[in-house]
Amino acid sequence: MIKRFTGLLIAAAALTGCSSPAQTFEIDNPGDTPLTLRIDGNELPIAAHASRPVKLKPGEHHLQTERLGDVRFIVYAKGKGGLINPTLAEYVIANEIYVTGEDKLKNFGDLNNQIELGGVHFEGPYQSTHALFIDKTWNFGVHEPFPEEQTVMHVDASGGRINAKIFTAPAFIDYVEDHLGDPGVYVRHQPKGYVAPTYTLEAAPTALPALDPAFEAHAGPLRELYTRYLHATTADAQLQLQQEAFQAQMAFTAATATLGSGLPKEANEGYNTFVQTRSRLMGSAALVVP
Repeated sequence: MIKRFTGLLIAAAALTGCSSPAQTFEIDNPGDTPLTLRIDGNELPIAAHASRPVKLKPGEHHLQTERLGDVRFIVYAKGKGGLINPTLAEYVIANEIYVTGEDKLKNFGDLNNQIELGGVHFEGPYQSTHALFIDKTWNFGVHEPFPEEQTVMHVDASGGRINAKIFTAPAFIDYVEDHLGDPGVYVRHQPKGYVAPTYTLEAAPTALPALDPAFEAHAGPLRELYTRYLHATTADAQLQLQQEAFQAQMAFTAATATLGSGLPKEANEGYNTFVQTRSRLMGSAALVVP
């Protein structure tokens, strides 16, 4: 299905607000029964197939549920909030390209990726996760549909933009079947239907991934900063470490720029994994303390 911008210009009201460092998270309950959890001792009941917002400031917090027990986590400054997933259910983030006309689709390239839900594979602009904290990268939440079209103030030279939505796994399956115009296609591939897996809670790793010795010789500052970051519980400390990490990453990149050409493929893949993992972890809105 091709989604389109209307291309109209509209006036936008200026919005102002407080400069509170608190981030808004949405606690979601995709299950068939109500759920109650506590965050920092505050009881937060959530109805079945519903969600509720909670604001959390940078620093250490505690989440308690019957299934997970007492989970210590840290919210980090400059994060964008996201979704709290206390049932460790599977979610899918899907992208849609909104354009002013079909001829603009060529400007957005190939967004395909492959994910798997209950043994059935899906190929498209999708990412799946079952993390307790899912960083917000979407425009439309779990209970918001993709709009058929949008009225926007400006469309750049590409003629469109990419928007994302987060789905529960069953809702995503319905979404794909609707796009295909083929209700029931999932059950034909998986006769049992979608059965939610049972996952265990995963804390943030205590160390960054391994590197080839040639790269490792320059990785010490980044490793040390990551370790400190895992235990930074004030906004000031977190912001300082973010700045230090930015400078350390630039230095690491400069020092290793020419090393990869003489190393095997596996070493370069490990390098990419190291850089991407560090960036993801130190850019997360919240991490479970290991």
